[in-house]
Amino acid sequence: MILLRLISWPDARKHVLRSLLTVAGIILGIAVFVGMHTANRSVLAGFNQTVDRIAGKTQLQVSAGEAGFGEDVLERIQSVPEVRVAVPVIEAVVDTGRKGQGNLLILAVDMTGDSSLRDYQVGAGEDSPVEDPLVFLAQPDSLIVSRDFAARNKMKTGDALPMRTMDGEKRFTVRGIVQSGGLASAFGGNLAVMDIYAAQKVFGRGRKFDRIDLAVNEGVTVQQCQTALRKLLGPGFAVEPPSSRGQQFESMLRVYSLSMDVSSLFALLIGMFIIYNSLLIAVTQRRTEIGILRALGATRGQIQMLFVGEAAVAGLLGSTLGVVAGLFIAKGLAGHISGIIETLYGSAERTNEISVDPKLALFAAGLGVAASVVSALLPARNASAVDPAVALQKGHSQAIGESENRIRRNIAIAMGAVSLACLAVGGSALFFYGGYLLMALSALLLTPMLALWLAKAMRPLLSWLQPVEGPLAVESIILAPRRTSATVAALMLSLAMTIGLGGLAQSTYSSVREWLDATFNAPLFVTTSQSGASQFYHFPAAMLPSLTAIEGVEEAQPVRHLKLNLAGKAALLVATDLTRFAARTPNRRIAAGSYQKMYEAAAQGKGLIVSENFAERHGLSLASDLELPTPSGLLRLPVAGIVKDYSFQEGTIFIDRPVYMRNWNDDSIDMFRVYLKNGVAPDDVKRRIIERFERERHLFVLSNQELKSYVLHLADQWFAMTYVQIAVAVLVSVLGILNTLTVSITERKRELAVMRAVGGLASQVRRTIWLEAFTIAVIGLVLGLALGAVHLYYQLDMIRRDFTGMALEYQFPLSMALALVPVILISAWVSALGPAELAVRTPLVEALEYE
Repeated sequence: MILLRLISWPDARKHVLRSLLTVAGIILGIAVFVGMHTANRSVLAGFNQTVDRIAGKTQLQVSAGEAGFGEDVLERIQSVPEVRVAVPVIEAVVDTGRKGQGNLLILAVDMTGDSSLRDYQVGAGEDSPVEDPLVFLAQPDSLIVSRDFAARNKMKTGDALPMRTMDGEKRFTVRGIVQSGGLASAFGGNLAVMDIYAAQKVFGRGRKFDRIDLAVNEGVTVQQCQTALRKLLGPGFAVEPPSSRGQQFESMLRVYSLSMDVSSLFALLIGMFIIYNSLLIAVTQRRTEIGILRALGATRGQIQMLFVGEAAVAGLLGSTLGVVAGLFIAKGLAGHISGIIETLYGSAERTNEISVDPKLALFAAGLGVAASVVSALLPARNASAVDPAVALQKGHSQAIGESENRIRRNIAIAMGAVSLACLAVGGSALFFYGGYLLMALSALLLTPMLALWLAKAMRPLLSWLQPVEGPLAVESIILAPRRTSATVAALMLSLAMTIGLGGLAQSTYSSVREWLDATFNAPLFVTTSQSGASQFYHFPAAMLPSLTAIEGVEEAQPVRHLKLNLAGKAALLVATDLTRFAARTPNRRIAAGSYQKMYEAAAQGKGLIVSENFAERHGLSLASDLELPTPSGLLRLPVAGIVKDYSFQEGTIFIDRPVYMRNWNDDSIDMFRVYLKNGVAPDDVKRRIIERFERERHLFVLSNQELKSYVLHLADQWFAMTYVQIAVAVLVSVLGILNTLTVSITERKRELAVMRAVGGLASQVRRTIWLEAFTIAVIGLVLGLALGAVHLYYQLDMIRRDFTGMALEYQFPLSMALALVPVILISAWVSALGPAELAVRTPLVEALEYE
């Protein structure tokens, strides 16, 4: 501690820029780590909070997926002796149409019995209470809203609130205002309660409920009641506590969380290399100081502990600032993730607050300190190895990291060979991820050698460009391979991460575009939402003849989408007329099976068609049997075919519409694929459809291009992190090259001064530094793009194996790589401006006496 106070602190104040660079490396890694994890946690906490507040005293919930179930199920459940009270529920999210207010969560219940489960604290005085539930029921336009929502919208009892329903826009009347807290604070306070039988009509549910909330009788355990209900209802129904909904939502976040973890790891590794280079500066600049300490009796261990202690302090400071920065990042990221999850999964979730986990903050701080200490070990060892006699002599500079480590090179080659062997063997996750790790370690260990080779290879070109400055720049890199390799490694990792994510995005876009062109080829789509399907609104089957009768319409194919929960994994079920669908999509890509035979079998109710990623995730092949839970019991059918499909990242199942209606007792529709007669303009038919239904139906009419653009926009949202990674790559290049050049100039003060003393121009010194930065950037680009190409291969395989099961084609993002070249080169030049001026402006006498 004495050395830290007397030696390290004055040095940190003297070299503020170097100190900031050291801290910046850890801030970068920890901020990304904390921001991503906190955002995910906040989204999940917001959903769980909404579930808990709505559940009230509910102990068990009965559901049968998004399709719901008939009213007769309520009577069966109420007859079970273990059940004290059971009430039906419908939940829906609607757009308020009020600027800045977001969506409104509708909780539809049977007011005559629901008060035993949920506490409706209705305001008094001006906001008169709902004294008689029967009066409330007799007026189907009744709503109870939360006090927070009423206050934000300046509403009171008796005011009208227009909402778009399946029967067109309707005006609802606020007949009660729930006091703040408890139930009323669910969904950020944007909550409204209405009668369930009115909601059935408003949201096109028919005579169905979404779920049943219940409480058990006294003297009966929740497990006993759960067992009795499962025995009564069969496998087609889920009987779970309300908390299970949070577990299902958490599984939806799994893919996004895993991808964020990978990015966080890369960011932290990059930060470690920045710290390593910063500490190399400290060792170089304080060589004389180290020599004095050693001459005064300081041991090698004390010198090592001095630099390790500096790194630990810098790590603690950087981690603390990184945690704070991460929380700010999380605020923006949480809303981004919420939007993606709500759009892709239709989940009712609202994130108003950031959920801070003290354990995560402490873990992140510990991780930052540990990373700093590990990064400092090699520079600290180099510092302790300084010979005091040599360090105190001018003109004798002790080289640091000049020779290549032959053992390290051999280890790297061995790791690379084992990595290739693991890749060839494949199979288990142990071989795959073990090979991936060995590949990355091999690349890092080989970086000094590869950087040296590339620098030597560039010497002729630089000599041709600048006969004097070029060789000097290359020699500086060749004489200090370890110093240069730290920057190159950081830049290489950053670029590899960027290329991997960019290649994944390009492969996804390409595959999705091909799928959209082959599958979504109808000129028009009539949907209940802009996304193409809604969990909350559905069309009645009676709409089909009216739509087909519109002038210019040749055929309208009804489609129903709903999410299923299969053994804890989500899946999308798509029900349509498969015979007509097959006739309209002849170019659809098949992964396994015969196109004609699979559709014939599925249309006859003798099989199912599944997406390739669903088959991968569930270990299915042709003729494998698949069991689907339905309200009518288990439906067991063989897999008749496997197709390339990207409707849902967890997997898709295609079933013939009559089979679906028979087993799910549901004839509702989410989308119509509308095909037109020859010569008819899509815009004309779109106008006619809107004119025919806009006053009586909640619908959107999307053109083929509009729907495709919307789907690709969702992909853009999912891969928005690509732009963040590019920013990280640029930041790494700036920080790393700035560090390296600062070390280079410090070590070469006398050399550069001699160059100026014998007539070298200031412009020549500047060009020497600029060319050195240019060379480092080119080496980092070459190695980063090469490692990125390998990383992309592994990343695509990870997606297939453990993320979504989608087998995406390998496509190197050449356009992104070409765009990165000028960005990194310009960043390198900007990074070199300061060090170049430092080299030029250092007084000659001072520089000549440096060594």
